[in-house]
Amino acid sequence: MFKEATPEERRIYYREEWKPGDVPDFLAESIGYREFGFDHDGRGPRDRYNAFTSVEGLEKFLRNRAPYSAYSSVSYYEKPGKREGYMKAELVFDIDAKDLPNYMKKCCKQGSICEICLETAKQYILSLKDIFQGDFGVKKIYYIYSGRGFHMRILDPDVMEFTDVERAYILDYLSGSQALEGSAKVNRWLAPRGYTRIFKDRLLGILEDASVKDIQRIEGIGSTTAKEIIRNRDKIISDIREWKNLEWSPDPKTGIIRTARFKALLSILKENKYDKFTDFVLKQNAGILDAKVTVDTKRILRLPSSLHSKVSLKCMLIRDIESFEPLSKAVPKFVSERKG
Repeated sequence: MFKEATPEERRIYYREEWKPGDVPDFLAESIGYREFGFDHDGRGPRDRYNAFTSVEGLEKFLRNRAPYSAYSSVSYYEKPGKREGYMKAELVFDIDAKDLPNYMKKCCKQGSICEICLETAKQYILSLKDIFQGDFGVKKIYYIYSGRGFHMRILDPDVMEFTDVERAYILDYLSGSQALEGSAKVNRWLAPRGYTRIFKDRLLGILEDASVKDIQRIEGIGSTTAKEIIRNRDKIISDIREWKNLEWSPDPKTGIIRTARFKALLSILKENKYDKFTDFVLKQNAGILDAKVTVDTKRILRLPSSLHSKVSLKCMLIRDIESFEPLSKAVPKFVSERKG
């Protein structure tokens, strides 16, 4: 598994296994407004500015060309073949298992994927799901297995109207230990809630799995401080899990709204080192949330139903994200028929 598909295997997939019904309804219903891009040789989607008026037109193209990769835009255009007349765009998050930070990816090397890191990526998507459904009340969320990770695509009408600046505010909220004051449109997303849940999850994940050497990789933290953190790990973790202080105080100069600190961690690190520690968590989390994908409304994403030829797995709509297992659900038939 994870072996690159040959041109013949691609032809077999699109002629014998791919079905028009595998294209999700949310995409089929808007197909006339979307730009399509194709990679024909494994060097990237150079064939862009394609448009189709129906799934049948897309079907004919895929069966005839059997591309290495197929993509569609997250944006709607009046003239998608020219990428003109921008209308609106999905809010998208891309979690790629091959790019998870080292503290989360201890199963295989960077750039590779395995069953373990795919499950880690899925758990991250589930934490996003909890925030968007539970905290923000978002309803139209679709989950896509991309071949090497997961896409979360939000199509709520008000969200699709967000500008790139407003999308950046959402990223700041999701990835950081601080919230920024946004525009009127995003104020409901940035309501004071203490540290964001994802930030807490990442901080706990680092602390639960870290060794002294891991902690020492954080700028400004030496072996003595790292050892003290490890000795007090249980107390620090308990404090983070139970912390409920929701008092906020905006900095009059920067406008940044900061919360009170986690006391058990602060007592060891003090103010300066504490900020370096939380900045490290912020950078790790921001690295998982690919900002380019979320903010760039001209972005194209892998077409659900298409083949990820690099690893010979299907990109597909996930009906039940909780129980989804990619290595049983997203494996094309031709993979099991390979010799040797």
